[in-house]
Amino acid sequence: MTRATETRPVAGGVQDASGQMVADDGLPLGEDLDGAPGGERILWRGRPSPFLSPQKALMNRYKLTNERMMVDYGFIGRRTEEVDLYRVNDVAVKQNALERMFGIGDIKIFTSDASAPEKNLFNVSDPDRVKDLIRGAARIERQRRRVLLRDEV
Repeated sequence: MTRATETRPVAGGVQDASGQMVADDGLPLGEDLDGAPGGERILWRGRPSPFLSPQKALMNRYKLTNERMMVDYGFIGRRTEEVDLYRVNDVAVKQNALERMFGIGDIKIFTSDASAPEKNLFNVSDPDRVKDLIRGAARIERQRRRVLLRDEV
């Protein structure tokens, strides 16, 4: 399998020169990391910037797949929280002046999940791109599951 050389960002991933959607790792969307078609795929991994929050950078990890957003908390003891992407209603980015200078920001995910109506990702690098990845993946997952938000009806 060859990796894409020329890519351009689009919602849910990037598009290579041939027009095929690929994830950040260069593998085609919908293809598992082991090479089998379909299944859950990692679209993005991240952690808080160590510059503004060294403790959070050490203890938190973020993972976006084509089906859910996962946040791992903790250093010795671990706790994982997940949000199914079809439940994502909105995504917002917040940046102060210092964060804009360094290209980092906070992402707030608003969901219809009763146990976690809001999920925060702190000090994420390139937050606008990550926000677009989340929105695009959520839209695709809602279409796949044939789920409509109330304002889409």
